[in-house]
Amino acid sequence: MNLNDFVSKEQRALPIFILADTSGSMSGEKINELNLALREMQNSLKNVDDIRGKFQLCVIGFGGGVSVIQALADIENVVLSELSANGNTPMGEAFINAYEMIEDKSIVSSRSYTPTIVLISDGQPTDFYSNGGKHLDWEPLKKLHTGARSAKCQRLAMGIGADADIEMLKAFVNNPEVPVIKAKDASGISAFFRWVTMSTISRMNSVNPNASIVAPIFNMDDMEVIV
Repeated sequence: MNLNDFVSKEQRALPIFILADTSGSMSGEKINELNLALREMQNSLKNVDDIRGKFQLCVIGFGGGVSVIQALADIENVVLSELSANGNTPMGEAFINAYEMIEDKSIVSSRSYTPTIVLISDGQPTDFYSNGGKHLDWEPLKKLHTGARSAKCQRLAMGIGADADIEMLKAFVNNPEVPVIKAKDASGISAFFRWVTMSTISRMNSVNPNASIVAPIFNMDDMEVIV
């Protein structure tokens, strides 16, 4: 009998990349709610039974600069640091960072399922520049949409408050079948992340976890669904 018969194969991972706006405008209630929502999502994903693989999580913050707050790791090994809010909104730099990580097979294994990228922001990117002003022509966004691996990712997005750049979030998602969620204030953040969690679990439990699947939208008071 072959030794491999005694060695269970490593579970396939479904990576989740959180692109979190940590600029100064997120200070106070919004950043506190975001920290709570991320911990709630981690706990929910850790306790899912009977799934096709395992979840991985990476958190990239963009506020005054871009930093990988949590490197991609199996969900049970993630130790979430408290996000703090300050500085401007270098969203484009965060897109490039996520793109480079997803395209790197030493970070995202070739055995992994297609990643999910989640964007949450309450403002406009301060590093936006595009000839003609079209969001989809913006180089950081073009990279995400045309990368060999990143182009296939499921993308989910939420804008908070009246200053959120909804057109940018729609360009990020770039899928008419996936809505952008808009919340009036910080109270919608936890509900959004519960929707992200359920959508991710639905993907993992589906016949094809690589497919883009979103859960039904529920319990989203004071929120708007934009398609």
